[in-house]
Amino acid sequence: MHVRQKGRFNQRFALVCRDFLRARPVAAASYALIKQRLAERFPADAEAYYDIKDPVFDIIVEGANAWAELVGWFEPPGD
Repeated sequence: MHVRQKGRFNQRFALVCRDFLRARPVAAASYALIKQRLAERFPADAEAYYDIKDPVFDIIVEGANAWAELVGWFEPPGD
C-alpha cells in the first residue's frame, strides 16, 4: 500500500503509471518480467536491483505520460 498526498508529483505519476499499465498489458507484462528477473538475479542485493529497475521505471513513466497526453487522461477523483 502506498499513501500519496493529493496534488504532489508522486501522487500523479503513480496514478498515470497504474492506468497506463492497465491499458497496455504488454507493457505491464514486460515490466513484471523485468522485476521478476531482477529479483532472481539479485535476491539479496536491493541496491543492485534498484540500480537497474529505477531507470527502467523512468522509461515507463515517460511512456505513461505520452499515453496520458494521447488519450486525454486526467487524474481521477480521490477516494
